Amino acid sequence: MASSTAVPVGFHYETKYVVLSYLGLLSQEKPQEHPPPSTEGTQQQLMAQYALEKETLEKIKIEIEEELKHLDEEILEAFTTTGFDCHTSPVFSPANPDSSIEDCLAHLGEKVSQELKEDLHKALQSLLSKPVTYQEYRECTQETAAHASGWNKVLVPLVLLQQFLMELTRRGQEPLSALVNFGVTYLEDYSADYIIQQGGWGTVFTLESEEEEYPGLIAEDSNDIYILTSDNSGQVSPPESPTVTTSWQSESLPVSLSASQSWHTESLPVSLGPEARSNFCSCVT
Repeated sequence: MASSTAVPVGFHYETKYVVLSYLGLLSQEKPQEHPPPSTEGTQQQLMAQYALEKETLEKIKIEIEEELKHLDEEILEAFTTTGFDCHTSPVFSPANPDSSIEDCLAHLGEKVSQELKEDLHKALQSLLSKPVTYQEYRECTQETAAHASGWNKVLVPLVLLQQFLMELTRRGQEPLSALVNFGVTYLEDYSADYIIQQGGWGTVFTLESEEEEYPGLIAEDSNDIYILTSDNSGQVSPPESPTVTTSWQSESLPVSLSASQSWHTESLPVSLGPEARSNFCSCVT
């Protein structure tokens, strides 16, 4: 299943990394512990449930690592054609080595999970009651995302996808590759314009500090166009250095990109097919 939206190849790689990394947060969770049971039979059931939960999380971890490895290989093999280098992307290689895109997204995702708890639960139950198809995922995600705006709206497909992956894996299914494609396709089709306008995925690193300094910095008007509401804001995502404007630029092609920008504009926007959607970038030197 290919995205119907043409996006820069660098944005595609970053989006796939974001989806895989966010789903990979599941493997960092500990199996849910329960209070001591009152009967031996109940204790055995809880022990079995704990073991299943642990096995599920380990399985997800292994599958995510494999997908990230495939993405890394895909990026390296295509370098001569795309010019995309993980080391120049703030998503793959953050300026602060102690920070990561998935940690920032986890904080935002937790907020979305709480604010849209009932809507997400309803969407998840609907997905679990039907065949696993992109159309069903898209419709449930759009219905849930209608209750959010700004970056929260971007997080909805990720939060729902993570919950969906956990439940399907518990049921013995192996849906990771398909769900990654669902997430990448949805984000490219319905969130790419907003993400690009805000400066790319790298903007996520600055959201918390900006929200504290400029409350209500990013708003949504009646035409679903995102605008700045603070006269002091200047930019939505301040650059890491005076030579950087955004994590990547979408206009004035071609341009010369600095080291922290996330894709090379020699790689013109492309519409990527399903064969390019089954693979992360470890990006080690």
